[in-house]
Amino acid sequence: MTETLLELETRLVQAKEARHRLLTGTQEVTVSLHGYGSTTYTAANVDGLEKYIHELKTEIAKRTGTARRGIIRTSF
Repeated sequence: MTETLLELETRLVQAKEARHRLLTGTQEVTVSLHGYGSTTYTAANVDGLEKYIHELKTEIAKRTGTARRGIIRTSF
């Protein structure tokens, strides 16, 4: 299933709102995952939600041509 940029941006907003509710005291939130159903996040697995937010940001950046390069490390 190919998602449009608008769908990805909508999911990103929803995921950020879910993270906000978790971090401000709501016990759990449910988030739609790429049209494959949904999952429920609790405060115990905020890291999974953070990963999902990062994946959405990365995909949006690719589609808008603003993808960031990784850090270039050098050693002497």
